[in-house]
Amino acid sequence: MKTKTTKSGESVLNNGDAVSLTLTNYGKRQPKSKDKTERQTATNNRSTKKAPNTQNSQKTHPMSQKSAQKSANQPKQSARNTKHKGKLKVMFLGGVGEIGKNMTVFEYGDSIVVLDAGMTFPGVDMPGVDVVIPDVSYLVENRHKLRGILLTHGHEDHIGALPYVIEKLGGKVDVYGTKMTLALAENKLIERNVFDKVNFVTVNDKSVVSLADFTAEFIHVSHSVAGSVAICLRTPVGTVLHTGDFKIDYTPLGNEIMNLNRIAEIGKQGVMLLMSESTNVEKPGYTMSESVVQDTINNLFHEAKGRRIIIATFASNVDRLGMIIELARQYKRKIAISGRSMIKYIETAQRVGVLSIDNNIFVDIDKINDIDDGRLVILSTGSQGEPMSALTRMADGEFNKVQIGSNDTIIISATPIPGNERDVYSVINKLYRLGAVVVYSALSAVHVSGHACQEELKLIYSLVKPKYFIPVHGEFRHLKQHAMLVEKLNHRRSNVIVPEIGDCVEVDNATFKITGQVASGSVMVDGLGVGDVGNVVLRDRLTLSEDGIIVCVAALSKQTGKLVANLEVTSRGCFFAGDGGQNNPIEEVTKLIKQEINKASEQGVFNITALKTAIQRCAKHYFRVTLKRNPVVLPVIIEV
Repeated sequence: MKTKTTKSGESVLNNGDAVSLTLTNYGKRQPKSKDKTERQTATNNRSTKKAPNTQNSQKTHPMSQKSAQKSANQPKQSARNTKHKGKLKVMFLGGVGEIGKNMTVFEYGDSIVVLDAGMTFPGVDMPGVDVVIPDVSYLVENRHKLRGILLTHGHEDHIGALPYVIEKLGGKVDVYGTKMTLALAENKLIERNVFDKVNFVTVNDKSVVSLADFTAEFIHVSHSVAGSVAICLRTPVGTVLHTGDFKIDYTPLGNEIMNLNRIAEIGKQGVMLLMSESTNVEKPGYTMSESVVQDTINNLFHEAKGRRIIIATFASNVDRLGMIIELARQYKRKIAISGRSMIKYIETAQRVGVLSIDNNIFVDIDKINDIDDGRLVILSTGSQGEPMSALTRMADGEFNKVQIGSNDTIIISATPIPGNERDVYSVINKLYRLGAVVVYSALSAVHVSGHACQEELKLIYSLVKPKYFIPVHGEFRHLKQHAMLVEKLNHRRSNVIVPEIGDCVEVDNATFKITGQVASGSVMVDGLGVGDVGNVVLRDRLTLSEDGIIVCVAALSKQTGKLVANLEVTSRGCFFAGDGGQNNPIEEVTKLIKQEINKASEQGVFNITALKTAIQRCAKHYFRVTLKRNPVVLPVIIEV
């Protein structure tokens, strides 16, 4: 086996059957050593002989030699672990029965590998919460078994919880992913100040890594973010194939077609369990190719001669951003970027080589007034109508850098995520009122999904022909529809499980059943607090948002318990005190509270706790009877 050295000094194995892994510590330079490099090559050669079925054709990043030898030697260790230690356990900490928070745990013997660590955004029933992540109590309890975290791609619902999970686990954790996925994960780890607690292992299509009792192969798939992979997990009881998020695109941007050949080969070798995403299972046919979007936006550029173009899309769709930048170059337009996340994704994609851009095409958003409308494109966040996004502020007239007018063509290259429809169409209505021409997915093919529809799901199932099937990545209705879909392909109903969060599925050649539950659920992140917001806090916040708060401040004598100053009662969000023609609720409730205080002082027993309870009961009863409202009543007693 021969090696060659790239211009960047990276060692690349020419033998496609060799195992070559890299632990990448971004931002850290590793000393070079010729002797160590030679020993490493020899180690890889020995590992190749021990594991002839592994495949890898990848470039690697510089790393510590000690870590490299550990990775290369792992296939030898796996070969010795041939004695069965029981059944494979598959545990779902998130991503089933919901969209987002994807996290699946595979356990066999003394080995655990985790697939993805995603988050989800809070619903309207979680006021003040920033993000929601999975409960990883089970992983913390079994930390000694953890062999690594495998990432399928860089979307928030697959990597968003990684910093919190790493922080909770403690110690060093090996994290495997493609260069784009790890670069996006790196940004999050640095923000949370836990980057030094991970070892990044860079992989690509056909990379194979050994993790004690497991061997994982990474297979390139098409999706809406670069560097997406499916994962083939080989275990002592059989092979598991997890598709990750995918669609079958025969004309993708960049011509990196999904590796269907390798999936078919794995299917021929025999797959015990297929776990396939279910997001678009309700949609018949095929998902349109990304090239359709390219043709549509190209026509819009051609039609918008002399007009300013503003495009809002998902910042994570790096291929589409690259396509838009290339069209701007062809039409001799400058590009201004508005939105921090958009800038971050483009910078990251450039850093890892996914995007190659002439920086001269960019212009600062502050200098766009110096450029003619017909020579400018503005790339913006806000395709989902987010309140503080750039496009929403433009629509509201609150963005001082960009004022929307009749010479603007605005392209919203995204479809509303379920639940965001009202916000998105509100922004579109405002843009129309300002005189702009707005093009969105309901009018033109300016967006295609990154998820497979029914015919693509059928194709993957038919190529794999698994013994068992578990639908993942979707709400319960999606999972159920996917189960029914494979049953139409003559898959036995008894060999399908539709899981819930927390389910533990045990599987081997003769067993396939849910055997129990593991600790699971949702952990809410609010600012720097992780898990300190629970049901009680949420209930109080919802009550405050619905009925407001009444604050009663009373200064009482320590000796007598009587008022020594005026009683102050303040309302926030409960009612408007300026309504005319009605009895002032403040005056009414103040009289009732004074009566309670006087009654307590006359009894001669001054108990602050009992008095607060009496004030709350009195005020709540008044508002419930007179206004049919139930505000939070907060009594504050000051002893003088």
